Amino acid sequence: MFLLTYLQIFKMNKLVIVLFLVFNFGNAQDQNYLEFSKEFEINEKVYLFGDNVKLRKSPSTNSEIITLLKIGEPLKIVEKSTETLMYNGIDSPWYKVKYNNQQGYVIGGLISATEKKDGNVRFLFNFEIEDSKLYVTTRVLTDTTSKYFENKSEFRGDNYLFTIHFYDNKGIEDINNILFVNYVPESCGANSGGYYLFLDDNGLYKVLDLRSGADIGFWESETLIFPNDPNGEKDKIIFLKEDGQYPDDEESGDEPIWEKTSSIKIDLKWVDSKVSPNPRTVLDKIGDY
Repeated sequence: MFLLTYLQIFKMNKLVIVLFLVFNFGNAQDQNYLEFSKEFEINEKVYLFGDNVKLRKSPSTNSEIITLLKIGEPLKIVEKSTETLMYNGIDSPWYKVKYNNQQGYVIGGLISATEKKDGNVRFLFNFEIEDSKLYVTTRVLTDTTSKYFENKSEFRGDNYLFTIHFYDNKGIEDINNILFVNYVPESCGANSGGYYLFLDDNGLYKVLDLRSGADIGFWESETLIFPNDPNGEKDKIIFLKEDGQYPDDEESGDEPIWEKTSSIKIDLKWVDSKVSPNPRTVLDKIGDY
């Protein structure tokens, strides 16, 4: 079940500002806080995001190639070089890595930020900055070959910190796995929503961007409830939009004595690799009434 909870109370200008985050703890693995500028530690085990990556003798694109490495190959970080390279719009350091009995250099932009795994299914993550926008590229390997599916989605959080939640299909027929990229806010009014990716036998699909957040006296939340969640319904994905208001004139440290809420529930289905109807279109129609 998606639980809407008070995550933390911030005191600012003697007003209580409550931030809400939406999490689903059903079958999620342990959460890692990630950001696009992550740097790897010495002796850390990492995995290649790129495919046919050149392992080089020195940290330069002009250096001799030792061998080619396949996507998903495990590496051990030996050292971080002072040399960097602009890769996909991000200034990325070179790393000296160990692969089997060989050592050489790989650009950091070709190493996955983390790995999420369930059996033979492996999710890998990397980043790109394009036209001043951050994008998260997700690749998924589903067997022992180098064939993979890929999704590139704009990051719409208000900072570059996020967590990754990995699930089974949660009761959605023909879906193998569900992944949720959850934005982590650093201030009031920031977007603490995220987006869902669905994996089936044919591809990796972005499903929906969700927005959640809070500011002085107000909060909003958008969630998806799946068939296997508590309060879930068979053959349905439920989009739930909630808005609330609480007093912003309480004395510092006091709990709000009242809260006013409203909600909109939209029943969705997974059809032809997308949710139907589009909840944004439905919300626009509701707004016209």
